[in-house]
Amino acid sequence: MSASNETTIKGPSHRLPLLAALAVVVLALVVTLGTQFTGEGKVTRTIGEVDRERLLQFRDGEAGTVIVSDANTRKIIVRFGRGEGAFVRQSMRALSHNRAQMGVEKGQPYRLVETAKGKLSIVDPVTGKFIKLNAFGRVAMEGFSHLLKTDDADRSADAASTLEKGA
Repeated sequence: MSASNETTIKGPSHRLPLLAALAVVVLALVVTLGTQFTGEGKVTRTIGEVDRERLLQFRDGEAGTVIVSDANTRKIIVRFGRGEGAFVRQSMRALSHNRAQMGVEKGQPYRLVETAKGKLSIVDPVTGKFIKLNAFGRVAMEGFSHLLKTDDADRSADAASTLEKGA
């Protein structure tokens, strides 16, 4: 056998990278397990403390309208005609798509929630999914905020002034 065909590793230098990699894996496991058991540093998606809420039902109407009604009273809150309420339409399509993927029956109400800090979210209690509306700016907030109001005069005036144009 010739010396050129033999490979020899001399010294502990090959162990150092392996020990460093093992240390990283062990550290990651310790941090992950520590987070699970203590909850410290854990990132969660929560809405916050609820200040006001309203159960809403969304359904398609004639000529491409979307009808939003109070789930408890069955009163119609607003009708979005074609080209109106673009953000409301898109948000509800996304949540409805989640329901369709899970095979959930249509017609279950959604929760519109305002937190104590004034933030709005639309929540699907069936799937647990929600959309934080503040993240999308003023137009998104206005598109949903008037749906929380229960006084008919305020609601109709507010709905007419905040209807967003678009898709």
